[in-house]
Amino acid sequence: MTPEQFLEQLRTQFGAALTEAEAKGSVLLLTTTADQGYAVCKALHDLGFEYLNCLSGVDWTTHLEVVYDLSSLHHAAKVHLRVKVDRADPLVRSVSDLWKAANWHERECYDMFGVRFDGHPDHRRILLSEDWVGFPLRKDYTDERLVPYTDYGLEEKQAKTEAGKGAPKPTSAAPKPPAPPKPPAPAG
Repeated sequence: MTPEQFLEQLRTQFGAALTEAEAKGSVLLLTTTADQGYAVCKALHDLGFEYLNCLSGVDWTTHLEVVYDLSSLHHAAKVHLRVKVDRADPLVRSVSDLWKAANWHERECYDMFGVRFDGHPDHRRILLSEDWVGFPLRKDYTDERLVPYTDYGLEEKQAKTEAGKGAPKPTSAAPKPPAPPKPPAPAG
């Protein structure tokens, strides 16, 4: 099947649930809502997109997205699916039953963005400790343990630099070591 044929089949099946749908070369660019995300993923899996390249999160300030990049080993097509998620209650259904690789990807997306994956078999943090507060890749993330950038020590550094400009440069009293001997030229 061509990307356009896949697109037509998905439009027929999901209609307005695909808020954006476009075929660009060999890539299908799709966008849907969190309540339809699993159904679209299941349909794509059933159409032969059996390989999950990547699952990641994006913070658009107004909403979050879970992004699925899928490939088919049988069709010359790829899928870039964006699932919009409510920022206040970021919840989507896990796709780890469709693609085993989603297990750790979903845990990372939860860890960094706070997106919860309903039905995940091991829903816990993967990169940060369980007692970590907040989600570091959200644009509104703040952590009181981080030290903000300050000009601490700048005055001392400038004073040393200024003092060094007026002073004469020290000269090296030690002579340069002799150059190593050259190997003999081949006879010939």
